[in-house]
Formats: sequence, C-alpha cells, structure tokens
Amino acid sequence: MSTHNHNNNSVPFVKVVYSTVKINGKIELVPMEWYADGSVKKIEH
Repeated sequence: MSTHNHNNNSVPFVKVVYSTVKINGKIELVPMEWYADGSVKKIEH
C-alpha cells in the first residue's frame, strides 16, 4: 500500500477511475483517485 497525500486520512482510497478530458482537440484519459466519500482527486505525477 502506498500512501497518498490526502487532506483527510480517515477517508479510504477506493479505486482509480479514468476521466475523459479533451486536450488540444484530442480525447485523453486522465487517471483520478476516487475516495469512499465520493470525492475525486486528480493524480499528480
């Protein structure tokens, strides 16, 4: 298990979901971290 810098550590990280974002006219898949409370956080590389 890797630790993520998340504001509320009591909220468990559930899964990675992919959001489709249009960048420069192209459709890109952006990985997002989805948490149990329904919040979604963009994965920073």
